[in-house]
Amino acid sequence: MQPRGAGDARETLVQLTTSLTEVGTLEVHCSEIADPSQRWLLEFQLRAQAPAADTATHAPHPCLPQAVECIDRTFGARSQDVGPKEVKRLRAQLEQLLGARDQWDSALLRALFGTLWERARRRRRTADHERLWLNLAGYCMRPGFGYPLDEWRAGQLWTLFEQGIQYVNESQIWSEWWTLWRRTAGGLDAGAQLRLLDDIAFYLQPPGTARYKRPAGPAKAGYADMVRLAGSLERVPVERKIEVAEWLLARLKKPSEHHQSWWAVGRIGARRPFYGSAHSVVPPEVGARWLEAILALDWKKVEPGAFAAVQIARMTGDRSRDLPLEIRARVVSRLEAANAPRSWIDMVRETVELDEADEGRVFGESLPAGLTLIMG
Repeated sequence: MQPRGAGDARETLVQLTTSLTEVGTLEVHCSEIADPSQRWLLEFQLRAQAPAADTATHAPHPCLPQAVECIDRTFGARSQDVGPKEVKRLRAQLEQLLGARDQWDSALLRALFGTLWERARRRRRTADHERLWLNLAGYCMRPGFGYPLDEWRAGQLWTLFEQGIQYVNESQIWSEWWTLWRRTAGGLDAGAQLRLLDDIAFYLQPPGTARYKRPAGPAKAGYADMVRLAGSLERVPVERKIEVAEWLLARLKKPSEHHQSWWAVGRIGARRPFYGSAHSVVPPEVGARWLEAILALDWKKVEPGAFAAVQIARMTGDRSRDLPLEIRARVVSRLEAANAPRSWIDMVRETVELDEADEGRVFGESLPAGLTLIMG
């Protein structure tokens, strides 16, 4: 580096340190190695340029500093007298400061995630801490993409996977663990998604199947959450998707299987991925076979059945993905008989975009307020 002086430019060896600010900029400091007191700040704007009309939405929430203080009191570096009741009240405190959390926009969510990430090392203080951190971190990062620097955030979050959870006997913590990865799956690459699937394959395969051995370490809990996670992994190879859906269909022959497994089958067989590539869509002849099982259901008793059928029969305009017209006509007939929403019928008849409610159904829960996604 050549610091600017009064005509006496010279080369100086420096060490670079970086930090991500809450408003989406990367701060780079140069510290002179010979004299650390000599320090220079370089700042780069990495956030995507937003239209002028949207500038206000990127302004930090006026109560964000107080929210950061609340999070720091629970997960900060200093040991503080925070009892279990106060830990459990953190979410309510954040909503009191920031408003109903289903109205938190992406900018606020990612700022909160940054605050949580900086304190991730203290997430294991107690079982309550770990459960809460996983819940909040996943909620603030959902759906793992769609906002500047999300790929970087998801990569950072993935570094926690091999560490696993601390309180392995707490079933609710396992539930939050799998939910965290389901919520952020869209930001993970194919290798990470395949690693997740390998980790839960033993628990998903039908009893008596010996293809996948139980992974090393403590027994894992949260089967229903594993199913929802598996249905959300759109970047795994097609053959693995088919394998998982066939497992679930075999399990669904028993009344004890949770009906939400139909949601996962529909997501795996969807004609239009939520975030994945169209090249990874299950072949239409396979989807048509699964659709026959869904059409055999009583949709009044199996609530996820109708929308699962919609996802598999959805019209894309791509002949290599779309199911035959006669099959889609059967689905439309069933939807009409069930008084299904008009938007569902339209999705099977023609190429249309999802509305906000149906995006949430595909994802498995509501999406951040104001987030607009373009599905493949």
